[in-house]
Amino acid sequence: MTTDLDGCISKAARILRESRYVISLIGAGISAESGIPTFRGPDGLWTRLGEPSNNQYQHFLEDPKAWWRQRMSAQASGGNSHWDNAKPNPAHYALAELERIGAMRHVITQNIDNLHQVAGTRGISEFHGNRFKMRCIGCNRRWDRAELELTAEAPPECPDCHGIVKSDTVMFGEPIPPDAISRSFEEAEKADCCLVIGTSAVVYPAANVPLIVRRNGGRLIEVNPLETPLSDVCAVVLRGPAGEVMPAVVEALRRQGNETAATAG
Repeated sequence: MTTDLDGCISKAARILRESRYVISLIGAGISAESGIPTFRGPDGLWTRLGEPSNNQYQHFLEDPKAWWRQRMSAQASGGNSHWDNAKPNPAHYALAELERIGAMRHVITQNIDNLHQVAGTRGISEFHGNRFKMRCIGCNRRWDRAELELTAEAPPECPDCHGIVKSDTVMFGEPIPPDAISRSFEEAEKADCCLVIGTSAVVYPAANVPLIVRRNGGRLIEVNPLETPLSDVCAVVLRGPAGEVMPAVVEALRRQGNETAATAG
């Protein structure tokens, strides 16, 4: 790492130590380091293959049975190795460690891969759902995928409200789950610092999260190899892969804490 990056990492650690309530907004960049292709960007899936239809959710509502047949057929053919074989990377573990030591309160992720949970993070809002969960579109109840008996004959029925159950991942044209969006904005209102990691922060409504924090006088810390529209308003920008930068931030935080303790002693 360059001296300049080392200085920025030390500054980021100081901001985390000084902050009362830290949250994180996470984008696809952190998952790309675990081998999951991004959707947008030069090598993104949608860049190469085109974006799905904006009416995806409407098509599901019109014929849920056809959607289930397609889903079960895809599962029978072996699923998606990029997603199924992905493991948390050092950035996921660094965020879990920040939470464990009380330096971060909540993760707001736009990813659906469950890697934060596997790494050990507990406080999570998932803007776009979780590919390992199912959700009732009527009452919003969720289940782990293994809890429901899934067949191609018909979509599962919610035992509570008898609504249609679909995957928890948010389709194009589908509203963001109300519990996810309300909790995310509640966390943003409480925060005086937001880590913005692996996202260009241009996709709304998730992009509102750092704007809320900044509007309330909080500071932003960006972790991204590339410049984003937020870069100029961040208190510190860490240019590098999250898997390299975030463990270094945790180490700097520990070192500063030890130095403070030694001085006080």
